[in-house]
Amino acid sequence: MTVVPKSSVPGSPVSGKPKPGFSYAGRGSLDYGPPPSATSTASFRAHKVSASTVVVSVHGEIDLLSVNTFRDYLSTQVAPDRTLVVDMSDLEFMGMCGLSSLSILATLTRDAGGALALICGRPVQRLLKAAGQESMFDCYTSLEHAVGLGETKRFLA
Repeated sequence: MTVVPKSSVPGSPVSGKPKPGFSYAGRGSLDYGPPPSATSTASFRAHKVSASTVVVSVHGEIDLLSVNTFRDYLSTQVAPDRTLVVDMSDLEFMGMCGLSSLSILATLTRDAGGALALICGRPVQRLLKAAGQESMFDCYTSLEHAVGLGETKRFLA
C-alpha cells in the first residue's frame, strides 16, 4: 500500500500540527482514520462528517490492481453504530472484483450494527445493474442524500 503524505494532499495545512489521527480536509470536515491511501489506479480518503458518520471518497479505478487496498481501507472504517458513506461519484471504472468488496463491506457493516450508503456514479450504477445487484445496496446521487439531509433518491435511470 502506498500512503500519500499529508503535505502532498490538496487542502492540507501548510503550517500547524493537526490532532493525532486527524488532518484538515476542508469543507467543514476532518480527515479521519488511516492516512489517505493510493494505488497505481485508485486513491481513497476518509473524513468524518458527524460523530457517527464517516465518508470515504474513492477516485480512479477499482480493478485487480487496487481492489485489495480498496477492501482493506474500507474495512478499517467499519465500527459499531457507524454510518459509512462510500462516495464513488468520481470513480472512472469498477470491475466485478469491486462489487465483491462492496458485498463484503455490506456484511461487515451490518454485523457491526452500522449502516452503509453508496454514492454511485455511472460506472458503479452500470455494474450493479449488469450484475442484478441494484436492490442490494442503498445508492444515492449525492452526499446530502446519503446522509439524510435531502430527499432520498436512488439511481437516475
